[in-house]
Amino acid sequence: MARELLDFLERLKEEMPNNLLEVDEGIDSKFEITAFLRKLEERGKYPVVLFNNVKNLQGIGGNRVITNVTPDRKMIAMAIGLRAHEWKEKLTVEFGKKADKKKMRPVLIDKNEAPVKEIIKIGEKMDLREFPFIYHHEMDGNPYGTMLVITKKPDDLGYNLSYHRTMFKDSKRTGIHMSPFHTRRIFNDHEERNEPTPVIMVYGHHPGFNLAGVFMSPWPWDEYEVAGAFLEEPLRLTSSETWGSNFLVPADAEIIVEGEIQPHIREPEGPFGEWTGYYGPQRQNPVIEIKAITHRKNYIWYDTDIGHMDHPGIGWEAEIYRRVNDVLPGVVKAVYNPPSGRGGFHVYISIKKMSEGMPSIAACAAQTVGYPKLIIVVDEDIDAYNESEVLFAVATRFQGDQGLTILKDVRGSMLDPSMAELNTHSSVFINATKPYGMGFSERVKVPDEVMRKINLEKFLAKVQIADIPSPNF
Repeated sequence: MARELLDFLERLKEEMPNNLLEVDEGIDSKFEITAFLRKLEERGKYPVVLFNNVKNLQGIGGNRVITNVTPDRKMIAMAIGLRAHEWKEKLTVEFGKKADKKKMRPVLIDKNEAPVKEIIKIGEKMDLREFPFIYHHEMDGNPYGTMLVITKKPDDLGYNLSYHRTMFKDSKRTGIHMSPFHTRRIFNDHEERNEPTPVIMVYGHHPGFNLAGVFMSPWPWDEYEVAGAFLEEPLRLTSSETWGSNFLVPADAEIIVEGEIQPHIREPEGPFGEWTGYYGPQRQNPVIEIKAITHRKNYIWYDTDIGHMDHPGIGWEAEIYRRVNDVLPGVVKAVYNPPSGRGGFHVYISIKKMSEGMPSIAACAAQTVGYPKLIIVVDEDIDAYNESEVLFAVATRFQGDQGLTILKDVRGSMLDPSMAELNTHSSVFINATKPYGMGFSERVKVPDEVMRKINLEKFLAKVQIADIPSPNF
């Protein structure tokens, strides 16, 4: 059986049924879904949520929407074939290793065998209003799709998968915002030739497929092959309706919208509540004209709860681990992009310190990935995935006049509202490691044999203990 969204849901029901919440009551796609998620968030709860009766933009109910899939790292681990308990170092290392060493060439299947081709709409039959595009936040300019946008690289280099917000404009058009990465490069190449840019928007697939869009693949890589690595089987592709075999699309997707980004056309797009937790301002951005819509008969619309915990930082995290390990082989123990840094602004690194200077080298390597503004390097006895542990190291192993470095004029995110100058920020590095080769106070601990002896579970079963939001989800 091909890996698809329903396959993931079945595994989730079997292995972690308490992490899936199904909602059958009617709910509106205008703010009500995100209000529901905020109520869960206030209680420290982050289950995958499947809404079974959502109104679309025409006010018609009965649509299914899945969201909140990746706030919990256990879900990310499961999505790429790991066990739920392997959500710490194992996930970071395997995420990068799979993409680098285990890429799989996709396979081509006939359109008649592709589930995403069960319904095909072209021309006047196309109407984006039939879908539950979601109003996420109060000041959003329009409802938005928040999933993968796929473009084709020139010279048959393959395909680029990345997350971009797509603003509903009317029944046959969306806007798109592109950061200055690969998608923008592909669009610029087409626009310089006065050509439209072929693009597809994929609103639903197995989470392993979606995670290929957050991995920082080098330019030559075909990210359909990266998706195969995360799915642990070759991705099934089929011909598109608009460009035929010249642009292949994922056969097991839930919904695919084919379109073209028009050259030299800019229209107002935004504002939109972004991954930073703030609104990205309205801008003059390109427009996508829709050419075809295909979907399953009983599709599930996939949404990312942008601006909250459902923004995985695992892609940058895995690349930071690789780069630090390249310059300090065998030294790095863990890398974590915590939710407190919106999945990208904060980086915690634990290392086996073997000489002074190593923490600075690790920080310099981390600085080359994404938009880090705070990098904290700790010793290997500190759990980098536990923010309380990291701050304990800062409290007891750091002195500001010795272990603090500020790097100015670093390229930042255009979505960061704190930047004084366009696209630059300052990055703070904190060395919270013990001095090498010198005596240092020992941490308090209980003897290991006594820790193994005490079985807390039999006592906890007798009482009800209130849930406390954990720094590790």
